[in-house]
Amino acid sequence: MNMIGKTRRRPQPQPGQINIEALIEGGGEITIGPVRPFECVATATDAHNCLAMLVRQPGESLDDLLQRLDAAIEAAYEYDHFIDEVNGPQ
Repeated sequence: MNMIGKTRRRPQPQPGQINIEALIEGGGEITIGPVRPFECVATATDAHNCLAMLVRQPGESLDDLLQRLDAAIEAAYEYDHFIDEVNGPQ
């Protein structure tokens, strides 16, 4: 397939991932992986804060975890509500 002269379209973020997209475009990052003792944790950080640390629940799909992470990013920016399921209540 000849791609000369063609531009590649960037995929649109999936519904429920708009805040993740904005975070990454703004220089933030997300990570997903094991954090002992948990098998799977999703985190979202920007240059100043850890916005969310979510533990994947039994039976929770990766898509569902990403949707929860997206909502947690919104809660952090809109309401200063930071979610930490790894360390528990402070």
